[in-house]
Amino acid sequence: MGSLVVAGLLAIAIWFLLGYPTSSAAAQGPAGAEIYATKCASCHQAAGQGLPGTFPPLTGNPAASDPDYVETVILEGRSGELEVLGLRYDTAMPAVLGLGDDEVAAVVDYVVELSGRSVDADPTPATTLPPTPPNAATGKSLFIGSDRFENGAASCASCHTAGSVGNLGGSSLGPDLTDVHERLGGDAGLAAWLSNPPSQTMLPIFADRPLTDEERNHLTAFLSDAPAQDKPTSVDTMLLAGLAGVAVLLVGMAVAWRGMRQTYVSMLRSRR
Repeated sequence: MGSLVVAGLLAIAIWFLLGYPTSSAAAQGPAGAEIYATKCASCHQAAGQGLPGTFPPLTGNPAASDPDYVETVILEGRSGELEVLGLRYDTAMPAVLGLGDDEVAAVVDYVVELSGRSVDADPTPATTLPPTPPNAATGKSLFIGSDRFENGAASCASCHTAGSVGNLGGSSLGPDLTDVHERLGGDAGLAAWLSNPPSQTMLPIFADRPLTDEERNHLTAFLSDAPAQDKPTSVDTMLLAGLAGVAVLLVGMAVAWRGMRQTYVSMLRSRR
């Protein structure tokens, strides 16, 4: 009898440990909508309506109804021209980093759900420019790093050139951003891109140091004006000055060494 009671208690304990959900959150798993809002909405927008000509829509998009295709794009990214609902798009999408298998499955389900909605279900964009008046000069100061970003992100010129920022004023590690405003479809597209840069290189840098709305506003103003700015000359005056300084230093060292050598030879001769 006692052994039966023990066996029953063990069975109940095993049921609680293995079969009984510890919480409603554990039963539901990751929320696809929340992951989408964090990883995808900055480009494809809150309701999946995208930005015409820049970021394709997911609502009403037949390709987005294929779970395998959506998963492949999320994990591997996509580049090249495509046509969605009569509009052409050529903005590369990098792989989405930092998602576990359950999170990928959840966001795939959510995107597939979005694809079945009406294109004009919610025209409100997820990312809009803030009301702060844009200032191209402030944007340039942020770009080159003379004004620091509030959350500690590295200056854009650490990797990029743009407009009048070049040569010693900007790095060639990343692409020239002079025409990025036009390539991303104007203010809205660039603001969306800056809110959550979907680049495999930039995403880890800005994930914990996002730009503020005001900073995005100023950078957008600077980059929109970049094509009209005078590009720096191919030969930088600061570089020429540095080379001239090195030449003067080498000549001075040569003269000094010659004088020291002559003095040493004279000293040896005087000892004979």
